[in-house]
Formats: sequence, C-alpha cells, structure tokens
Amino acid sequence: MNFKALVRLMTASASLFTIAAAQGILIETPAPNSTLSLNEPFVVQIARPSHIESAIEVGLAIGVVSCPCGADPESKMGYVLYAGPFNPQFHEPGLPYQNFTLTLPTGLTGSVQLNVLRFYLIGAGPSATLNEYSVPLTVV
Repeated sequence: MNFKALVRLMTASASLFTIAAAQGILIETPAPNSTLSLNEPFVVQIARPSHIESAIEVGLAIGVVSCPCGADPESKMGYVLYAGPFNPQFHEPGLPYQNFTLTLPTGLTGSVQLNVLRFYLIGAGPSATLNEYSVPLTVV
C-alpha cells in the first residue's frame, strides 16, 4: 500500500469514528466522582448533541450498581431508577437535555456506578441502536 492510500484510509477511518462517536449523549450531572446522599433526591441531566436531531428516540434506562465499578451497563444495570421516554428539549444556552429526578434505593452506600442505556433509531432504514454510558459516584 502506498503512502497516499494509507493516508486516505486513515482519514476515512477517523471520519467514521467521529461520526459514530457523535451519535452519543452526555451525562451532564451528576459529574463523575460526585458524592450523593442516600435519602436525598438527585438530578440526572442527559444532554444530546443537537446535530443528531434526526434520531428517533425510543427510550432510556437509568440504573445504579454497587462497585467494583466497570460493569458493562448492557449486561448489568443494577437497580433500575428510571425506564421510559427520552425527549430532550432546548434550553438556551447549550445542548438539548432532559432532567430526571431520582432517589437511590435504601442500603446502597459506598462506591457505585450510575448506568444509562439509550435506545434509538437512526438513518434511512432506520437502524436500531443501543448505547451505554456510565459515571462513577459515591453514596453516603
């Protein structure tokens, strides 16, 4: 393979990776490594980049699992705190987002992982897509 072909291949691969990564959402709050209180409601804010408005949102699930962290949310959600629609709205300034006010289950303290699963349809087909996200937290 010559140098020009290699550069073209690398550029195309980087573009595809960027497009795939851009389909994601952001867990705006709570921030990674935040501390939550067991008996107090907390807000999970999920933002979606506005350039993917063509996605058809099917649903969202938010769960929390005791650590050791690093569990794959698709295979271990833990306690399900929310399962339902995801309908982010624009609030100036910033990305469209939706807030979820949740309460942790009793007896859950120490290191935990907040897990989010997002199911949506995208493309001309459209194609079904499931994305997973997580954030480490501490519960006192």
